[in-house]
Amino acid sequence: MVAKLGALSAKGPAVRAPVDADTVIRGVLFLAVFLTVWISFHPFQSLAAPPPQLTEGGDRANQIGFSALFLALAAWTARNEPQRLTLLLRPALFAVLAWCAVSVIASWHPWLAARRLAFTLVVMGISGMALLLPKNLRHFSDLMAAVALIVLAACYLGLLFAPSLSIHQATDFVEPEHAGNWRGIFPHKNQAGASMVIFVFVGMFVAHVRGLALGGLIVVPAAIFLLFTQSKTAIAMLPLVLIVAHVVARSRRPAAAAALVVALLALINLLSVGSVYFEPVRNAIGSIMPDATFTGRTDIWNFALQYAARRSITGYGFSAFWGTEQVVYGLSASSKWANGATDAHNSSVTLALTVGMPGLVLVIIWIVILPLLDFHRVLQGASIRPLQMLFLRVCLFSVYASCFETSLLQDAGGVWVLTLTAIFGLRYLSTMRVIS
Repeated sequence: MVAKLGALSAKGPAVRAPVDADTVIRGVLFLAVFLTVWISFHPFQSLAAPPPQLTEGGDRANQIGFSALFLALAAWTARNEPQRLTLLLRPALFAVLAWCAVSVIASWHPWLAARRLAFTLVVMGISGMALLLPKNLRHFSDLMAAVALIVLAACYLGLLFAPSLSIHQATDFVEPEHAGNWRGIFPHKNQAGASMVIFVFVGMFVAHVRGLALGGLIVVPAAIFLLFTQSKTAIAMLPLVLIVAHVVARSRRPAAAAALVVALLALINLLSVGSVYFEPVRNAIGSIMPDATFTGRTDIWNFALQYAARRSITGYGFSAFWGTEQVVYGLSASSKWANGATDAHNSSVTLALTVGMPGLVLVIIWIVILPLLDFHRVLQGASIRPLQMLFLRVCLFSVYASCFETSLLQDAGGVWVLTLTAIFGLRYLSTMRVIS
């Protein structure tokens, strides 16, 4: 039989976990983590007022809330086989973190970079420990279904009772052109769209484990909400990820599957960021898209790439470029729109800026290549396959969507936290072995 390793046991679907104090504690902690990262400490934000002034300080509510979650999970893990966390550690992760530390030392704001790296480590720890909470596959499915349904309910209730805080308005201080697009509890339609794609994947997983009715109760409202966000990136990536995941799952050659995923990632970046430098690409995009600037992203990419080239090895410090005084007030006054951006709207560009090209390569190895290899190392089995596919789809979506948004290593939202859980989950599954 397959060795039981917490939530990811292949025996999970056949065993109904007893509702005891341990099960309740696990469930409460799991829901606390994922409802916090999706609903956040600032749901239903008003966009009519000017956005807060860019500062180098962090969000105090996030710092306190995530620290409390980390401590609660650490206390639980210490009493429940903490050695299981060592299964999630690997040389590639240590290499990524070591290089991020180098970028902190070389940063023009080392204390800012160090503080943000510490917060990222907290988020990673939370994601890894949350993976250990469910008792089996059925329990994991039930908890994910509860999270998705609660967030979807909050989004739809917002449309009914607080539409001005759940739908973009013409009175929005920034981007009033998004008026009418749904955003639910989220501060922007693109974040809402990305979350709805993830919920579609969750619903598909739940449908396999717990039944079509419950899965459909998640997939249908998530898909409808996604369409009304009019988030072009999320809508386009949903079918793409489903197709690529299907091809990867059927491939018998892990190296070929990884090459396909990386090649497609490079192609998307060429068609987006590459349009800044390559005129044929720019002309081709202009011939098929009404907005060849990707809603103003090309200005930001051009600005960011100029400065990335100046510090291509160490970068400007982990998460320590956008919003700093040097960028907002001290660089290229002719590019004020780009100077005031909060991110590069492309994770590869952001990583090149903050941790340099070596850091970018290490992150791609850890986040893109190794999870694919882990996927193909998992023992095949009908019971565990839906979980594999959920983790694979989440990873692929996060990677491909990062070509137009900054999320990898730079976020604390639901999509990124579940992506971390998926990366760790595929690693966890790959350590399972047949025993007598």
